Amino acid sequence: MKTAALNTSLSTALAASKSIGESTFVGIPLKQLSAHRAGKQARTRLVSGLKKTLKSHKESKTVPCCISENVKAQASTKQVSAAVAKQTIVVIGNGMVGLKFCEKMIEYDTAGEFEIITFCEEKKPAYHRMNMTQYFEHRDASKLELAPLEWYEEAGVTLHVGERATAVDRETQVVRSSTGREIKYDYVVIATGSKAFVPPIPGVERPDGIESCKQPGVFVYRTLEDLDLMIEYAKKSKTAAVLGGGLLGLEAAKAAYDLGLKTHVVEAMSRLMPRQIDDDGNDILVKKIEDLGLTVHTNKGLSKLDFTDEGVLKGLSFSDETSLDVDMLIVSCGISPRDELARDCGLEVGPRGGVVVNDLCQSVTDPRVFAIGESCLHDHSLYGKIIYGLVAPGYTMADVIAKNLAGGSEVFPEADMSTKLKLMGVDVASFGNAFPDPADSISLMQKDAFEGLYKKLFFSKDGTRLIGGILVGDASEYAKLLSLSKSEEPLTVKPRDLIYGTMEEDENAELPDSFQVCQCNDVSKGDVVAEIKAANYEITLGALKKCSKAGTGCGGCEQLVSKILKQELEKAGKGV
Repeated sequence: MKTAALNTSLSTALAASKSIGESTFVGIPLKQLSAHRAGKQARTRLVSGLKKTLKSHKESKTVPCCISENVKAQASTKQVSAAVAKQTIVVIGNGMVGLKFCEKMIEYDTAGEFEIITFCEEKKPAYHRMNMTQYFEHRDASKLELAPLEWYEEAGVTLHVGERATAVDRETQVVRSSTGREIKYDYVVIATGSKAFVPPIPGVERPDGIESCKQPGVFVYRTLEDLDLMIEYAKKSKTAAVLGGGLLGLEAAKAAYDLGLKTHVVEAMSRLMPRQIDDDGNDILVKKIEDLGLTVHTNKGLSKLDFTDEGVLKGLSFSDETSLDVDMLIVSCGISPRDELARDCGLEVGPRGGVVVNDLCQSVTDPRVFAIGESCLHDHSLYGKIIYGLVAPGYTMADVIAKNLAGGSEVFPEADMSTKLKLMGVDVASFGNAFPDPADSISLMQKDAFEGLYKKLFFSKDGTRLIGGILVGDASEYAKLLSLSKSEEPLTVKPRDLIYGTMEEDENAELPDSFQVCQCNDVSKGDVVAEIKAANYEITLGALKKCSKAGTGCGGCEQLVSKILKQELEKAGKGV
């Protein structure tokens, strides 16, 4: 459709809105407006949404489907509302992000205009993947469960557990499943997440689907089923190697270590966590990890796996002609989007995978199909086309789509890639732009190899803005520094005061209520305090996390939530 045709569609939409104050728009899906919302206010919102989305589609060179053919310009709002049937949203995937969409859709769909049906390929409903290493401590899957089956029933969400969506027929708007089930849809949300990336190395083979690698002793670190297989095999093993030194790889190394295995971390690049820290930060992190008893190998390219005559893993061979004897190998060197359904139904995917989406999280191919989390590919001004491997951007995507389906006109804001983690007891954090162009920034660094501390901050050339930074060993200043990096106001202290900590700070200094405590769930300090007061100050940290949602995503803000709780209890004279 050419620009003139798009403008004609917009004109048609505006004319219809003048007559009835209501329409169905697929670009930004709007609620069917009830009688009391009809009129000037509703028409203004519709026009605004149409204009925003038309601009978005022009920029992304996609064509929005603007007006439903069955909307008659002279129909009364009352007649249109009465004729509206529930629309069906099929959510493909029941991971953390898929569940978050269901929660948000229920929250915003106050009129009950949507039916939600979701497919869960795994045998267990959504669980907390960020806390999978805890499974080795308690071996109780229910402790990782994000919502019991009763929640889905009470919320009116139809959940098909252990059933995989196998096809999306966009022409007939039908989703088909592994059991032969067919669901007619109005919208599809692809939340299939990712699978462990398995490099093409001789001896490392993995069949399609979510199963682990098929060779004895070779595993991936992705699902609870994978963990159960590892736990069983570890009973007859003494040594293990983890292929990959990123976030997932270090989590897998912690898991192997907790199983009582002598553990090696093998990373092909020159440093661990290459997306979060630099070489100096790596030195501190490696020392911290090796002090625990693990061994780290960087700049190690794995060339092949070695097996016994019986086909059991016995060791690894590297490209530098060295080798390592191990009983187990855990492959955890990145993720690969689960985009096979998108490919099969003709949606555009990126060269390395991921459903290509616009700023509404819509497929650029079909406006009735959305993709969120690790299944999609989004354009980031700093990182380019990116698959977000963090839970916070996925939660924001879920929120944006739910709001728009319920009548809003939100766009997905550029995701903040800041992270704060505790890996094997070691604080690691990066915030803002942790790898800025040296031509546009000046860095200050503090490194204490004896104490295992590293801090590097990046400032604007004139020293008035904090651009980003890296923290290893001590991330207690993360919240403060992240807030400063996001602020549009110039710094009120000198850069050296931030790097060397000479600022006179009150340890109990309070943050403003507007401060974002939890990035994953967009929870402010004011939200946390409100929950404490609502409980009449009779609340534990666990209960506060549950009701406020703060600290239930990646867990990086739990320390801050605990501090706020302590401050509020002390102010109320309740003690700790």
